[in-house]
Amino acid sequence: MIQPEPLSSTEQSLSINELEQAFEVFSRVSVELDTTYRDLESKVGGLTAELNAARSARLKELAEKERIALRLSSLVAALPGGVLILDAKQEIRDANPEAVQLLGEPLLGQAWSDVLFRESGERKLESRELRLKNGMRFSVDSRKLDEQGEQVVLITDVSQMHELQEQLGRKKRLTALGEMAARLAHQIRTPLSSTTLYLAHLGRQDLSPLQRESIASKVGSRLSHMGKLVDSMLSFVKGETPATELIFLDQVLKDFASTLQPQLEASCSTLSVPEVDNTLALIGNQDDLTGALCNLAMNAIEAADHPIELQLWVGALNEHWLQIRVRDNGPGIADDILDRIFDPFFTTRAQGTGLGLAVVAMTVANHGGEICAKNISGGGVEFIIDLPIEEPDTMDTTSSAELAQTTMDSSL
Repeated sequence: MIQPEPLSSTEQSLSINELEQAFEVFSRVSVELDTTYRDLESKVGGLTAELNAARSARLKELAEKERIALRLSSLVAALPGGVLILDAKQEIRDANPEAVQLLGEPLLGQAWSDVLFRESGERKLESRELRLKNGMRFSVDSRKLDEQGEQVVLITDVSQMHELQEQLGRKKRLTALGEMAARLAHQIRTPLSSTTLYLAHLGRQDLSPLQRESIASKVGSRLSHMGKLVDSMLSFVKGETPATELIFLDQVLKDFASTLQPQLEASCSTLSVPEVDNTLALIGNQDDLTGALCNLAMNAIEAADHPIELQLWVGALNEHWLQIRVRDNGPGIADDILDRIFDPFFTTRAQGTGLGLAVVAMTVANHGGEICAKNISGGGVEFIIDLPIEEPDTMDTTSSAELAQTTMDSSL
């Protein structure tokens, strides 16, 4: 066996130095590794804490979203209207309980058009309102839900609203009927009073046969006038278009003077009506216009506590419009109510109906005209009525301006 040769002292010294250096390096590396490990451990701890915090926040977010989803689901389920979700193929993918109650089952998986046909007999909505076979009425509205073609459909039961509207309509018709009855009573009061006075004259023993025949003719005329007023009011209540024709203003004024004559005699009042030929004509209803002028006159007579003087001015303003002015010397109208006198049922008299001037305004409006009133400085009031002229084929249009000037000079 060969023995190794012993190391020299120099070689032994180098080996110890190398070992010391190696140990020193090892110690330094160990410290660095320990420091690095601690840093890494600290970072891992921080990341773990961050992950835990993020996880906790995510869980809270998911919990909040779940709560909101449950809340929305509860709200949709509790809605008083039906909610349907339609997919791109127009099939019902989801429905709330109210929709099931309104439309019946089955719903889920059914085509929306099939459900419509089953419940209403129609496969397509022609309007936003759906009427079922059982008489119920639904309001249907839809909105696009997303880009995938889904839709949300909201169905609301409006049957009760329609019933309330029908009840309101009936009440309005009854109210209108009551107003028409009051208006008719007001309209026929003047010709009825005239008829009563004429009939009282028939009882006189000193009347000649010719006078009796004249009075009987006037009674018949007034009764005919009242009959036409009743027919006109009934046509209005039925919604019919009032009968109109070409009428001449001179005949309207003659009827007006004849109808009002008994009231003028009873109140010791006077009436001045200008002469008018057939150059002034319009389209309308002669009885209605006569009644409107009578209402103006009776309103003046009843408002005054003394005999009054009534004056009429009639003339053409131009080739398209004529004007009627009714002036009295009564007490006039208070300035603060002047703009309200044509309102229905507005009156300042205890026994007044508030319909006289309202009927006048309605009649003028029905003839395409306008009316206004103004107080006269010397006392009394003047009503101004503008009406459109209708020219007959035989009308002499050059005489209208001459007539206006003549009647203005002679009447006022």
